[in-house]
Amino acid sequence: MFRPATKEETEKIIRFYDIVIEAMDRSAIHLKWQKNIHPSHLLLRTSVDQGELFVYEENGEILCACIMNQCSNEAYSQIFCDDSACDKIGIIHVFATYPKCVRQGLGEKFLQSLLQYAGAHLFQSVRLDVLQFNLPAICLYEKLGFVRRGEMQMFVPNIGTEDFYFYEYKTSNIKGSTCGGTGADTCTNEK
Repeated sequence: MFRPATKEETEKIIRFYDIVIEAMDRSAIHLKWQKNIHPSHLLLRTSVDQGELFVYEENGEILCACIMNQCSNEAYSQIFCDDSACDKIGIIHVFATYPKCVRQGLGEKFLQSLLQYAGAHLFQSVRLDVLQFNLPAICLYEKLGFVRRGEMQMFVPNIGTEDFYFYEYKTSNIKGSTCGGTGADTCTNEK
């Protein structure tokens, strides 16, 4: 079941991310996440408190999680229009699937639910960045209809400077979406 995380399960969420990071350290795709550094426990706690951390749960176990808020790295303004002139934009951060559940369709199901949630809560689009070598994630995002909007090097605290692709999903693509606006396509960058 997809839902916003609750404060009562904050420690469970921290442990989920620690397990994901341990598995990343043993995998061929190392995303440079580090326990309590990226994502930090403070970031996870704050995101839960602010209602910005979402989980997919089955039988009491967290199987997928991510943060969706309106905070972005300054590199986003070079790829996308000036967000201050745009409608509500959601940015996905630290999307993760429990290691034993990878490639079972749960990440796809989770993200589909997140996109439905975004559309129902009047987000005009959902954006994310992904390391260029993370091919499994790139394939998933493109399968779901995210469109690559650009690429560039970006500095991320606690990770460093890396090459990223930037993706966007227009919530107007969702059947039954209450978002009828034109979103970022009508924005102009007047800088």
